[in-house]
Amino acid sequence: TDIQQCCTLLGTSDDILILCHKSPDGDTIGAAYGLYHALTHIGKRAAVKCSDPLPEKFGYIHRGIVMPEFEPRLIVAVDIASTNLLGAGLEQYADRIDLCIDHHVSNSDYARLTLVDSRAAAACEIMYLVIRYLGVPITVPMANALYTGCATDTGCFRYSNTTARTLSTAADLIEEGADNARINNDLFETVSRKRMALENRIMDTLQYHFA
Repeated sequence: TDIQQCCTLLGTSDDILILCHKSPDGDTIGAAYGLYHALTHIGKRAAVKCSDPLPEKFGYIHRGIVMPEFEPRLIVAVDIASTNLLGAGLEQYADRIDLCIDHHVSNSDYARLTLVDSRAAAACEIMYLVIRYLGVPITVPMANALYTGCATDTGCFRYSNTTARTLSTAADLIEEGADNARINNDLFETVSRKRMALENRIMDTLQYHFA
């Protein structure tokens, strides 16, 4: 499908369930919550579900949001290339997914409608375009969520998948209030005590050969 058809489906539906992949990363969480905020902004009842707990380092995206319980009439998967990535907690939705929004060239086309752009560095890059097409203003929570996905899937814009459109999207999100400095510091410059201890153990056993 294309963005126009995708937005028509979203705009004419209600009780929308948004699915993240198991072992969730910044892109699936950011895309899901970006869409969640956009849908609730236009009066839709929506919820986000994931098989696994959402990492606390992304707490600024999901903390404090209580999801409603309802029987979904539209199911959307974000950043999920295959139903194998749903995880045990979401297996019951595997054959019921109406729309998939993804950037992986390996997408298995399992949904009734699939919006895939393999040129996008992140699902959040596509979700930004979807939200803009819906005519929804980008709020600060949306901007933080979408910026997170763009940053994490590009290694803070260092990987080769970073394009001019990726950078333009990130710039627009910063203009709309994304706290890029704090997000970049928390996700890329902050190391947990456990991680530091593990790195110390690795460095203590490091050996050089043919240096």
